Amino acid sequence: MKSPIFTRRRTLGSLLALAAALSVGSVGSARAACSSERFTVERTPLSIQLCLSSIAVDPAAGSRIAHVEATTSTPTRSATAQLALLLPVGSSPAHAPATIELAPIGLVGTLHLTLHVAPASVTIDSALLTPGAVIIK
Repeated sequence: MKSPIFTRRRTLGSLLALAAALSVGSVGSARAACSSERFTVERTPLSIQLCLSSIAVDPAAGSRIAHVEATTSTPTRSATAQLALLLPVGSSPAHAPATIELAPIGLVGTLHLTLHVAPASVTIDSALLTPGAVIIK
């Protein structure tokens, strides 16, 4: 028969191991929710990182809202924008339009994106630069 102290220590050890595994899993999930793409705009390298923060149901609108942090950067500047994307209820993954102004990073124009939003990720399906309607992706 095992002593109660041994059983408590083993249970506590199991709980600590479970907590450590869950914290590692949540860090891994946060990293998996980000994607990045590289483009060239006006002969300047442009990086776009998209991180999915959350997806919540908005019962009043009958839709879901995906909160995405978009970071655009060139070799010399970067800017971050918070995007709220409306997604239909019941369809996952979904597509949503988004726009990102490039003036904060010293470039002229607006990127018009079609984003692919899945439960744990967001990626760029297509990108169009205006003015000029230049297809980037």
